[in-house]
Amino acid sequence: MKRFAIAAAAALAATMLHAAVLDELMPRPRIVLPGAGAVAKLAAHDLPGAYCLRVKGGRPKVTGDADGRRYALATFRQLTKLAEADGVAIPDCTIYDWPEFRYRGLMLDCGRNYQSVASIKDVISMLAAYKYNVFHWHLTDNYGWRLESKIHPELQKKEAFSRNVGKFYTQAEFKDVVAFARKRGVTVIPELDMPGHTLAFRKATGIGNLADDKAKVILGELIDELCSLVPESEMPIIHLGTDEARERGEKVPQSHLDYWAKKVTDNRRTLMGWSPGLKLPGQSIKQLWMGANDPRGDKTPYIDSQNSYYINHVDPEELLSVAAYQQPCRWGDKSEHLGAIIGVWHDDAIADTEDVVRMNAVYPAIVLISDNFWRGREKDEPELYARLPAPDDPRFALAADLERRTIAQRDKVLAGMRHPFPYVAQTQMRWTMTDADGKVLARDIPQATVYPRHFWFPKAAYVSGNDGKVVLETVITSERDMECGAWIGMTGFSRSDGRSRDAPTPKIGEWNKHGATIELNGEKIAPPKWTHPATGGNPKEIPLVDEDYWYREPARIKLRKGENRVKMTLPKRGGWKWIGTFVPVSGTSDHPREVSGLTYR
Repeated sequence: MKRFAIAAAAALAATMLHAAVLDELMPRPRIVLPGAGAVAKLAAHDLPGAYCLRVKGGRPKVTGDADGRRYALATFRQLTKLAEADGVAIPDCTIYDWPEFRYRGLMLDCGRNYQSVASIKDVISMLAAYKYNVFHWHLTDNYGWRLESKIHPELQKKEAFSRNVGKFYTQAEFKDVVAFARKRGVTVIPELDMPGHTLAFRKATGIGNLADDKAKVILGELIDELCSLVPESEMPIIHLGTDEARERGEKVPQSHLDYWAKKVTDNRRTLMGWSPGLKLPGQSIKQLWMGANDPRGDKTPYIDSQNSYYINHVDPEELLSVAAYQQPCRWGDKSEHLGAIIGVWHDDAIADTEDVVRMNAVYPAIVLISDNFWRGREKDEPELYARLPAPDDPRFALAADLERRTIAQRDKVLAGMRHPFPYVAQTQMRWTMTDADGKVLARDIPQATVYPRHFWFPKAAYVSGNDGKVVLETVITSERDMECGAWIGMTGFSRSDGRSRDAPTPKIGEWNKHGATIELNGEKIAPPKWTHPATGGNPKEIPLVDEDYWYREPARIKLRKGENRVKMTLPKRGGWKWIGTFVPVSGTSDHPREVSGLTYR
């Protein structure tokens, strides 16, 4: 009897582990059935990218189109790693799955900051692993024209660059990246931004005003040259930017735009541009980038990059609310909904090529947002873009589930990953927020990063107005006396003109310029000794080093056995972000983990 009970318990444990393996996939498949012979009747099985994965005895059987088969194998690779991490066999199962949106991608700005080909390939590999299919490559900007031109080599002369001087991608490197991506099911969308963001072009050519017909002709030749590098079947979309043409030298007649647009369509490519942006005749895709409304002005099909999909404005722990509650493609009917692209705009200079992915939490964003882009959301929840619902709100379950699966991916599928993955679980947190008069504004806030009032679109808020003071308090119960790390932050610089909006940066001895403080058990925690204290103005050429919590080493704190009280006092007078972050962590900021033995109330 005892042996039977032990065997039954072991069988039950194995069954539960098998179920856990299937329940930790990211993005979550549409239909998961136990057993390799299961059959489901699906109206959607013929959609592009749809697949059926049957697993029996650890072996996969895959059906679907080329993309679908690729996605099925990505799912199987996850299953394999999850099962290995749990020490169980890959469960027999049948999975039916398909994407909600045609395009799912990430934009990397290499015009402002050159990033190595190796780093770009690593990002593309990560995109493919989580079923994205677009790499939007922003190749030109004021700081440099980063794609080699053999017909206009003056674009690569050192005098044309104002950052990462002489750093550009050769045509061979460009073609290599496109081929690398295509092999993994990812389409490269190259962007030559014009007529805005063209200072490097104007410096290289000596043409001060793009209204000059010489500029029209040269840019047209560069479009032709770009299209000549890769066949249309492998690079079907060309992006011409057209956003933020604000300077006098960027004002062009409509005939210039017509000419450049025709160059794209004459090369049998689909034309894509930003919205808001200038009018491009024949434009088939608009990419939405700013505001809380539909900026298209027509019924053009579009890709969504609005609001918090610009992760250069987002802190890593805020990514969870973005992933859970921002619905891609909120405007127009379904035929206009092409998908969404994460934007990574790092305006400030970088000290190392890896800093763009570190400081913008690119790898956690890819994992967390994959579910959003693959499946969509039943409802857009703009009031929750930067604010998780209370734990007793039924909507909280979605965020908690996303976080659970992301942590499983981090620890099992991505174990040993070289690249930074700055995300730790936060839904266990419980903050009480009060105002300056002690009035309770909210209880049980389940976040590591709390925005009393959000700065971006929409302005999800606990308070009205942009000035004032709030106090955040929580109680941490520890099983033992311990010393551990903590992520602590009270500024939250954006990597897109962030310091210009929040200048001056903190002085030595300050957490932020507003006088924020944090106390643990009644004793103040001292801020770091900043590398660049009290920096004013717009210091774009001074690379960020330790200004935000997730790219500096965690603070050291001592927790005593039993209850520990944390209190953050957050005054605000002007500036941009109203923000407070605290969460205990172990490990490094690049590879953090949760601290065990803690509970929160």
